[in-house]
Amino acid sequence: MNADRARQLFESGGILLVLDVPKEMEFGIDMYSWQVGANFQGIKMIPPGVHHCYYSERDTLTKELCNRQSFFIELKQPNEMLILMRWSTTENLFQRQQLTPDEYETRRNQRYELDRFLGQYPLDTYRQWLALSNHLRYDFIEKLIPINGYICSAEVFDIPKHTKRTEEFSEPTSLSEAESRLPKMTLNAEFAFRFTVIEKKMNLCSGSDLTQSKLDRTNELEKIISERFDTNIYGILCELQLSFIVFFLGHYYDGLEQWKCLLQLICSCQKAFCRWPMFYVDFLQTMYFQLKEFSNDSLGDESLFVDVDQQANAIYKSLENLFANVSAFNDNQQMEGNDSEKLIERCAKMKQFLNETYNWAFDDEPEDEKPVIVELNNE
Repeated sequence: MNADRARQLFESGGILLVLDVPKEMEFGIDMYSWQVGANFQGIKMIPPGVHHCYYSERDTLTKELCNRQSFFIELKQPNEMLILMRWSTTENLFQRQQLTPDEYETRRNQRYELDRFLGQYPLDTYRQWLALSNHLRYDFIEKLIPINGYICSAEVFDIPKHTKRTEEFSEPTSLSEAESRLPKMTLNAEFAFRFTVIEKKMNLCSGSDLTQSKLDRTNELEKIISERFDTNIYGILCELQLSFIVFFLGHYYDGLEQWKCLLQLICSCQKAFCRWPMFYVDFLQTMYFQLKEFSNDSLGDESLFVDVDQQANAIYKSLENLFANVSAFNDNQQMEGNDSEKLIERCAKMKQFLNETYNWAFDDEPEDEKPVIVELNNE
């Protein structure tokens, strides 16, 4: 990068200030992380938009990294291009500091003095980040992440204040007595994710309605986008990308489970891909970039894709269902127009990618739904 381009990016790019950072902490933004030094005070030259920041303290005794924590930020031009976070020693996390307009201008004007304390945003990974986050919307993100905005890879519990009792000094006589003396811990609601609840069991209804609801979950999808995303179908893609990011980069395992549930829902809607073919084109493109990350990472073990209940590759089965339905509707001439043609073409490209990357082969009709052919012996 030449000096003029660097100067331009420094002037127009965003700044994330992180103050009072603990020693030897790992800190990352989007697709890159560092072990920071004593002089580290943040990141400069950040492109506008939504970004995911994450960090891990280092245990002072073992020197091992602790559980990862993370948060999302949004930088918007012209007057929201600087964010200030400060480490809280009591809460053990970064807390956002709200700035008045005057304080904002003062901090922006200090960027030249702070330059040597700021790490440069990894611009060579920005395209990779955009491929994973292009459908993120901060207003939707705020509906899904914990109320306090902090994401922890491990569950956070409320531990009641401990009061000593006389019996604690005596040896318990049974396991149940010992367990009764343990502190009663409950999950801290402020750190709880607010993912969309995906129904796994259908409500009781008539036989024909039940069969249709299992074959086609479009009504369920429409209900979700109406109640959660202001009737915006792309809100589902926002949650799909969010759940993937908080797992892949934030190490939050429930994100993977939500990602699989959303994938199964989207692939089980027959009327939806006829109604919104371009949404499904964008969905398959999103899946392409996400599965590409799995194939490039040490997390590429396909056991992550296995559904615990069915003991089957949930990702493969979901995509197989989608490809079979698109093929069937196309054969019956129920898909017309340029957008539908783009979807059919995208399905073909996705099949090729999955075959070359994971050795997954797809038939137009799933193996377990093909008719059984019985050979008769001619006597």
